[in-house]
Amino acid sequence: MIDSFEKTIKEYKMIEKGDKIVIGLSGGPDSVCLLNLLLELKGKHELKLYAVHVNHMLRGADADSDALFVEKVCKGIDVPFFLFKKDVRKYAKEKGLSEEAAGREIRYNAFNEVLKKVGGNKIAIAHNKNDVAETILLNILRGAGTAGLVGIKPVNGCIIRPLIRTTRDEILDYLTSKDLEYVIDATNKEDVYRRNRIRLKLIPFIEENFDIDIVENLYRTSQIVLDDEDYLNEECEKIFKKISIFNKESVMLDICEIKKLHDSLKKRLIRMAYKVIRGDTNELTFKHVEDVLNLMDKQTSSKIDLPFEIEVIKSYNNLIFRKKTFNEKNSPIEVQLNIPGITDGGCLGTYKAEIIDRESVEKLNLGKYHKLFDMDLLDGDITVRYRRIGDYISPLNMKGTKTLKEYFIDEKIPREMRDKIPLLTIGSSVLWIVGYRMSDKYKVNEGTKKILSIQYIKRNKEEI
Repeated sequence: MIDSFEKTIKEYKMIEKGDKIVIGLSGGPDSVCLLNLLLELKGKHELKLYAVHVNHMLRGADADSDALFVEKVCKGIDVPFFLFKKDVRKYAKEKGLSEEAAGREIRYNAFNEVLKKVGGNKIAIAHNKNDVAETILLNILRGAGTAGLVGIKPVNGCIIRPLIRTTRDEILDYLTSKDLEYVIDATNKEDVYRRNRIRLKLIPFIEENFDIDIVENLYRTSQIVLDDEDYLNEECEKIFKKISIFNKESVMLDICEIKKLHDSLKKRLIRMAYKVIRGDTNELTFKHVEDVLNLMDKQTSSKIDLPFEIEVIKSYNNLIFRKKTFNEKNSPIEVQLNIPGITDGGCLGTYKAEIIDRESVEKLNLGKYHKLFDMDLLDGDITVRYRRIGDYISPLNMKGTKTLKEYFIDEKIPREMRDKIPLLTIGSSVLWIVGYRMSDKYKVNEGTKKILSIQYIKRNKEEI
């Protein structure tokens, strides 16, 4: 089994020499198998392993007993052990989630917390081929698109699933051959949860009555769809970057550009916009996506609510996705720009300012996040802040002066976005609407002697 395990790791490039891997260890057969297979590779690949166990507080003394078992196993093999205890039922009610979704969220929060604590770079989860089949059937019953037919990805960011090609029977055979102990969660035998009914009733029924290996067939389907999904998502991401303005708090999509696309890409864009803010597309249904697309033909200021306190608003020719709880109260009121130097303005962004000569200008790759100013024309300290009443700008290559409000209206910048755009100002005079236009008043000209370069540094591919 170790050979097929290593083959999967190599094909999906899951592990590199020196990796620090956090393992989700429930104590059940799958995770015990994963732990021991990684132990077999520990020396060869110079791995550092860490085990995380989450007690969901759903099974009383049995859950406490499982935690003790896992801790004992880890001590016996000298693997650092981290225990988390969280009331899943209470968390589910507070967050408006199913217990299954709540448990998943709690587990991954724990894994990521330990990953950060130990300076790790991989999270290993013990999902196997049977889990893939069960997930696909579960998604079909819910009403899934092609993404649902993938089931479970072998690699998803820092998350790796080395057992993804291994069946549950193969796992049990391995444990028996190595005489390894494990615990059984009694709730896995209860048909209260839909996933359990699929595992205990639906799959056995299909195999018995249709004489097929449904687990293997669904796994093959997932691999075919996975290739198509990866390609389509890459293409969709290119389009998304062209027609959107986004950060962690909001996403603005151009409606005219969306309408030019095939329906398949339209729906992917909506899911992608939601994912930028939420982090995943869990709980986002087909109907939610359809409602967002229908919003494009409604009057401006129309809006709909999506799961997890996210709303979508139609504003002029844009769809704006944002968190309902967004506010700027915790943002700095204003920050003075360090010249030269780096200025960290928190939610206002980070800026790099330096004085350069004309020869250096020719080497710069300027764009909407990098502007040049005539240093001698600046008549005061530069402040980074959000808009205020009385702000005005002389837009570059445009005649006259406008109030900032007039500029926003003329450029059809959505009302919902205006208070979130950082400005570089001297008093009420706006030098640069970051991500948009700079002032003609401070531009570099033939007589400029000292040039001030200011660059907004995007974080984690975020944009204004």
